[in-house]
Amino acid sequence: MIDVSRPTTLPAPALWPVMSGVRDWASWLPTVESVTPLEPERPDEVGAAYAVEQPGLPRATWTVTEWVPGRSFTWESRAVGIRTTGTHELQEGPDGTTIRLGIRWEGPLAGIVRAFVGRKSLDYVTRESAALEATAAARTTGA
Repeated sequence: MIDVSRPTTLPAPALWPVMSGVRDWASWLPTVESVTPLEPERPDEVGAAYAVEQPGLPRATWTVTEWVPGRSFTWESRAVGIRTTGTHELQEGPDGTTIRLGIRWEGPLAGIVRAFVGRKSLDYVTRESAALEATAAARTTGA
C-alpha cells in the first residue's frame, strides 16, 4: 500500500476541481500522458471509466467506484490476478487541507506487481500530490 499525505494551506474547494478533473490530468500532471473517457458523454461519477496512459506503465482502464463531490474519489483497475485501487482524498482542517493519494494492490499477483512498480508508483503519487497543489494554487491566483 502506498499512502502519501501532503498538507497545504489551500482550501478543498480550490483543490477539488483540479483533482477531480481527470479528463484534464495530462495537461498538468507530469506522470500522465493521456486520460480518455470510455463514455465521453457520461459525467464523472461512480461507474465512469477511463483509459489512462502513464510513462513506463501499461495502459490501464480505471473505473470510479466511489465519488464524494468536493472530498474524494476512488477508482479501480483490474487485470488478470491483480486489482489496483487508487484513492484521492481531501481532508479539511483548521489550517488548510491535507491531500491524500494512495495505491493498493490486491490479488494473487499483488506482490509481484508491487515489486516491479512500487517505487515508480510511490514516486508518481508523490509528484502528483505536489503537482495538484501547484496547479490549484496557480488557478486560484490566476497565474
